Amino acid sequence: MFAKLKKKIAEEAATAPRSGVRIPRTISKESITSVGADSGDDFASDGSSSRDDLPAQLLRRNDQIRRLEAKLSDYAEQLRIMQKTKDKLEIALERHQDLSIKKFQDQNETHQASRAKMAEGMTLALEKKDQEWIEKMADVEKEKTALSAQLEEMMEQSLALFQKRDDLDELEGFQQQELAKVKHMLLRKEEQLSQQERELQKKDAEVQSARRELSKARGKLQLLEQQHEESCRLNTELEIEREDLLLLREEADKKTGELEGRCQELHSVIQQVSEDFQKVSIGAQVFIDHLSRSKVTSLDRRLQGNLSQDEHLQELLQEKSSLEQSLEETRAELLAVRTNHADTVSSLEAQVNQCSYSNPGPRIYYHTSELSSRQTVSTEIAKALEESRRQKEELQTQVSGYTHLLPLDQSNTNLDISHSQLVRRGAEWEGLTDPAAGGGGAAASPAAAGGVGQRLAADRPEEGAAQPDPAAGRLPGQTRDDGVLCVVQVSYLEVEVDTLTEQLHSPEVCEEDQNGSVTVDDLDHIQKVNRELEQQLSDKNKTIKQLQQRLAELKRTLQKELVRRPEKQERFCPEPPPASALSPPTSNTTVTNTSDLNDSREINFEYLKHVVLKFMSSREAEAFQLIRAVSVLLNFTREEEDMLKQTLEYKMSWFGSKPSPKGIIRPSVSGASSPWS
Repeated sequence: MFAKLKKKIAEEAATAPRSGVRIPRTISKESITSVGADSGDDFASDGSSSRDDLPAQLLRRNDQIRRLEAKLSDYAEQLRIMQKTKDKLEIALERHQDLSIKKFQDQNETHQASRAKMAEGMTLALEKKDQEWIEKMADVEKEKTALSAQLEEMMEQSLALFQKRDDLDELEGFQQQELAKVKHMLLRKEEQLSQQERELQKKDAEVQSARRELSKARGKLQLLEQQHEESCRLNTELEIEREDLLLLREEADKKTGELEGRCQELHSVIQQVSEDFQKVSIGAQVFIDHLSRSKVTSLDRRLQGNLSQDEHLQELLQEKSSLEQSLEETRAELLAVRTNHADTVSSLEAQVNQCSYSNPGPRIYYHTSELSSRQTVSTEIAKALEESRRQKEELQTQVSGYTHLLPLDQSNTNLDISHSQLVRRGAEWEGLTDPAAGGGGAAASPAAAGGVGQRLAADRPEEGAAQPDPAAGRLPGQTRDDGVLCVVQVSYLEVEVDTLTEQLHSPEVCEEDQNGSVTVDDLDHIQKVNRELEQQLSDKNKTIKQLQQRLAELKRTLQKELVRRPEKQERFCPEPPPASALSPPTSNTTVTNTSDLNDSREINFEYLKHVVLKFMSSREAEAFQLIRAVSVLLNFTREEEDMLKQTLEYKMSWFGSKPSPKGIIRPSVSGASSPWS
């Protein structure tokens, strides 16, 4: 490290003065050459110049020489300074090297001393460790000999246990075979007995059914005789009714011709009424435009002229009086229009009532036409009311700009009262056109229309003193909603009128027969659908019951298996007892084990058969879900269950190798796997 540092400092010290020496030399040479070149050029040019320029050129050359000499002196001074610094650096480097060498020697001596001490300590520690490991190895050898002796004893015990368990399995197999034979014989006898009982019951049921069929046949014969008599009587009555219906049809055709003429007359009257209402609506629109123009001109005049508060008040009073006058005029016009409309409505309803007694089909048609005309009138009135409301709002916004001059509460209240009265009148007028008023609209009498007209006439004198209705703002929306309802009801009535006209022009007997056949078909279809739905419901209930039974059986088997497995584990996995006390408890455990196994096999036999059949007939994905159930019922070990899962995964996958069983898989029917297998 110090050698590298020393070399680095020496190289820097060597390069620094050389560069300082060379720079002035190169500069001096260049300057000299440049001076010579300049002098040569100058002398070359002097040949062509005059002799008078020579003193100036000499002075210039002398100045250049002086500057170069000054530069040379500066460079020499810098060189001396660099030489002094180099000497100082060399002296400092030598001192630093001496100090570092001394420090390195001291550190080396201390390191060697500490290393010798550590070597002595390590040798002592290694000797101690060797002694400890030798003692531990002796202990391990002793334990190994003891464990090998225990292992030999345990292997002998396990072989004895395996031999006893195999003997018990053989005994259980023989016992189960004998029990199965006895049960099979008993089941055969019970089946034969139940079969004979079923045959006897079938014969009794056949006898009873034959008797019932005989009684039913006798009743049907009597019913058929009665139906034959009734059909003969009905045929005679139908012939008479047919002749009457033909006469009625001829009279109905005559009346329909007369009613069509009246219908045309009523259409002309309705057109006249609609034209009158259009004229009224146009006049109202013209009046509203005139009112808005006059209001705008008055406001412009007020804005342009510098008027006092009294003048403003006078103008507002004049506007109020003009508005009241125009309101009275509109009231008179509306009253005249309403009276005319009430007269036309009463005349139309009288004609409709007269026609309704003659034929129901044209009556509904005339009502629908009348409703459509009323609907058009109501929509026009609603539009006019909406326009007046909009004009009122605009006027209110214009007047609100002058509230800082004079409060205009009285004029606003008057406008509100007039607007609410107009809206209320429009709502009452809309009530005339509502087809649902007075029992559906189709059976409305002229007395009802007259009553409404009288109520409107009675309400007219009280309009001046009426207070503003708080629900007046909602009435235009209500009129629009009523108009929509009227349109829907009119369309519905039009459909009914079409159906009634078709029924009028077709024979009624055929219609009754068709209606009867349609209703019977509908009833048959509905009954069929109900039967199908009931059948599906019963099937689903059966499947639900079966699934609930299977779930209950599964729960019982799993509970017994979970109760039995801890007992077996406690039985077959105790701590290693002495050899003398090993044989007596094995006999007791085997007796209890055989009783538990017999009970569990009797309970689980049917379910095991179902699960095995399901497992063998299902697909791989379904069988993968049944592995746990099969392993629980057949008492598979963990290795057997894993091998079954691996084989199913191999069948389900496209790639991979077939799993091979590890070692010999022993049968584990009698119980859980022992820890030595």
